[in-house]
Amino acid sequence: MNSRKTRLPEIIDILTHQVISSQEDLSKQLAVRGHITTQATLSRDLKLLKATKISDERGGYRYVVGEPPLSTRNRTRHRSLPIPSNHSAVLSIAITGNLAVIKTRNGYASGLAYDIDMLESPLVLGTIPGADTVFVALREGSPRKEAFNLFSTFIPMSVMSTAAPMFIDE
Repeated sequence: MNSRKTRLPEIIDILTHQVISSQEDLSKQLAVRGHITTQATLSRDLKLLKATKISDERGGYRYVVGEPPLSTRNRTRHRSLPIPSNHSAVLSIAITGNLAVIKTRNGYASGLAYDIDMLESPLVLGTIPGADTVFVALREGSPRKEAFNLFSTFIPMSVMSTAAPMFIDE
């Protein structure tokens, strides 16, 4: 009963319904369900599930599950997947030089950065997420109007309209 096939759904269930702040806690919960694992196996499982630690409302940390593993999702290029049209967790966006700084509610930056990277836009060189901030490196010389149009496709217009004056090319 210790196969990855049966263990992964258990990990997802545990992380979805309980606050798990360490691999040790997760290992104990899995043991209760009949899955005895080593720390190395658990680390690989968490990586496969794209589980990450985020800060929780009590000031601690907890694991959350990212995307489903490749074996359970469509393997087409991400570019064909639509980006969510409204990342409502975005609080603000600012731009300076070739760097855009997007502030989000705590814990949402990683998902937003992932979505931006999956756009595969020629304007975006890459992203760096924190807990509540995403740094977006824009290609040198990118017209700010094009950047504004790109960000407007998934950031709420109320946020974009506040930031609009910063997107005027100098």
